[in-house]
Amino acid sequence: MGVIFLSGSARAVFRVGGLKGAEGSREIEHTLAQIDGVISVNVSLPDGSVNINYNPGVIRKEYIERTLNSLGYSPYLPSGRI
Repeated sequence: MGVIFLSGSARAVFRVGGLKGAEGSREIEHTLAQIDGVISVNVSLPDGSVNINYNPGVIRKEYIERTLNSLGYSPYLPSGRI
């Protein structure tokens, strides 16, 4: 987990503290999908994770992290993994 660069895109997988229920999942998916440079968003409630494919030439993962913070969640990249 963490950040993986793909051809022309990157993937960030955040663990998200405070993630509860389908409503929170929909809020995260809807909000992040509206950001320029975000290609796709997938929230896993059982894992408490958010998987984001994005264009690093348009947006930085730190902006995604701040957006999750602004929604009231505590995102973090799992340590020891890329």
